[in-house]
Amino acid sequence: MWRKSAILVGILLVTFCFYNSASADTDLITYGVGVDATTLDPQMVDNVPTANAVMHIHETLTTWDKDMNIVGKLAEKWEVAPDGKTWTFHLRKGIKFHDGADFNADAVKKSFERILDPATGSPRRSILSMIVEMNILDPYTIQLVTAEPFGPFLSQLATYNASILSPKAIDSYGKDYGTHPAGTGPFALKEWLPGEQIAFQRNEDYWGNKPKTKNLVFKVIPEMTTRVMALQTGEVDIISNVPPFMVEQLKKSKNVEVIVAEGFRTIYIGMNMERPPFSDIRVRQALYHAIDRDTIVNNILNGLATKAVGPESTSIPGAAKDLKTYEYDPQRAKALLEEAGYPNGVKVVFISPFGRYNMDKQVAEAIQAQIAESGFKADLQILDFAIITNILREGNCDMFLMGKGSPSGDLDFTAQICWKTGGSLNYSGLSDPEIDNLVDEQRRTVDLKKRYEILHKMQEKLQELLPWVPLYYEKQIAAKSKNLTGEFIWPNEFIDLRYAEKN
Repeated sequence: MWRKSAILVGILLVTFCFYNSASADTDLITYGVGVDATTLDPQMVDNVPTANAVMHIHETLTTWDKDMNIVGKLAEKWEVAPDGKTWTFHLRKGIKFHDGADFNADAVKKSFERILDPATGSPRRSILSMIVEMNILDPYTIQLVTAEPFGPFLSQLATYNASILSPKAIDSYGKDYGTHPAGTGPFALKEWLPGEQIAFQRNEDYWGNKPKTKNLVFKVIPEMTTRVMALQTGEVDIISNVPPFMVEQLKKSKNVEVIVAEGFRTIYIGMNMERPPFSDIRVRQALYHAIDRDTIVNNILNGLATKAVGPESTSIPGAAKDLKTYEYDPQRAKALLEEAGYPNGVKVVFISPFGRYNMDKQVAEAIQAQIAESGFKADLQILDFAIITNILREGNCDMFLMGKGSPSGDLDFTAQICWKTGGSLNYSGLSDPEIDNLVDEQRRTVDLKKRYEILHKMQEKLQELLPWVPLYYEKQIAAKSKNLTGEFIWPNEFIDLRYAEKN
């Protein structure tokens, strides 16, 4: 008994000393992340974990305030001509990139030319594809001309893919820019150890309010329970994607604060519409009826999610809240499968990531069990997220669990890349002329009320075609040390530590 007590006291003493020594460095903030960034090139980013790293280094012409209103960043002000197509941006002066290059209109033009160049291979080229002309009026004034009036233009310019890159770094590193990033942001890259950590240091020449902390580290800790332990011991100061079942446990910790915030992410089951069985609308309807979304939200996610009513999170302006849904009805699902020619059920391959989204593996396993009752014999394959994205790009699966956020907080982003024919994240192979026309029409509609009407019609059509089974809208669950202040969690999942500090 004495020996066990001594060991326990020793463990507690080591933990206490470690917690206090790790927390004592007020010039270092450590963010425990589940996956490493794939690049630090904003134009090549297509996932949120990577975007979080990129946006501590880079900045955009426009951005949002904390009420999600568009405000200027690298652009001080702008005006749009009466034709709705010619935008003139007046840039801030006296700003330098991390490598010493000057920020000016030439840098903006060079950055945008790079993302628009098909040879760059940006998966997000479409966010600026409306630009047909760029005119430098003077060193700090640039005119961007769009083919047609473009309603969500300022929101698109605020997304991480539209970050302004150093022209010097573009010329020096080309496609290797992602390992030699040079932005104008408050932090600069210090060191990147792939699979381990990314270290940033404060940009001492930053043009705006400087960060209060000198060093920022994104530490890769793939296992969630290990990340939670790292927070509790003080090894890291903040973590995101906390599993719902751990929330109550963390709330009891005197050194930890749990943050639950609304988000823009939809978690959905995508179906490959280009090949059987999901080329048949009845099979897609059957799958929708076969999934008990209430049980998933209430039991697996402990109520820390919102059951989806459509493909876009209702936190996003313009998202429809009154769409037709297909409620859980396994008997109706069986009947639909029989109508489609599958009286004995149907075999499908079902792929899901593990650790990319909160409780993704557990949700996929629950769905596999639920849909079996209706006749879907799903071969569930849990794979690394990078492998999954390659499979989806090649169209080599039947159904898949995925999540879709919105860096711009505007429906156009999702519409363009997920639902339009040939969109970079259109993994379902959806190709419908009416959808394509509606996507284009809402883009050129500047009147917000009319644009929302078009977006609503588009979402109604999507619920008819059913490329997805929208499951739920994910809430953002983070946890931090109570001595950390100044962090901000944006609805687009940007964990903003630019002005965080430790007390």
